[in-house]
Amino acid sequence: MNKKKHNPSLKRILLLCTVYTFLFITVFFFLDYYDFYIINPYLLLIISFFLGIIVTFIHVKNKKKSRIDAIVNKL
Repeated sequence: MNKKKHNPSLKRILLLCTVYTFLFITVFFFLDYYDFYIINPYLLLIISFFLGIIVTFIHVKNKKKSRIDAIVNKL
């Protein structure tokens, strides 16, 4: 039984990380906008970046297709 292991390329991983980070940045900055800019934007960027990396790792580890994969395929 030979199962093909599909290891994503570095380009795909970087694109996934970019899309997830951009998604978190968008959500956090909209929340901060409606909160009248109470939270420090640098803190939001750092949190978004780390969450983007963590979610990318989980996404690549689980090997499940989602809508994010469709977006990455178009890039």
